[in-house]
Amino acid sequence: MEDQYNHRASNMKVMLTWTIALERYDDVIKYFLAGKEKIPKGLKLVGRWHSASHGWALLEADDVPTVYKFTDQWESMIRFVVTPVMDDAEAAAILQSK
Repeated sequence: MEDQYNHRASNMKVMLTWTIALERYDDVIKYFLAGKEKIPKGLKLVGRWHSASHGWALLEADDVPTVYKFTDQWESMIRFVVTPVMDDAEAAAILQSK
């Protein structure tokens, strides 16, 4: 499991937020604990945080299809919001170029 979280990826950062459907809650727990999640090549899971029925993950990915490959395995159990994000240095570089 530890190696799958370290695939080399580009600097495209994506924040995932999700909500677990109550009727699928037990299925999500089983899937997560069984370690069935697959991290596609070109994606790095930088960090993931959980609450009882919601969660957040920061990803670095080569491209949008790679993010889709990752979220697709959960799609029947979880609803995602996918938001491209940047860090302070990237935002500052854009603002300074004005």
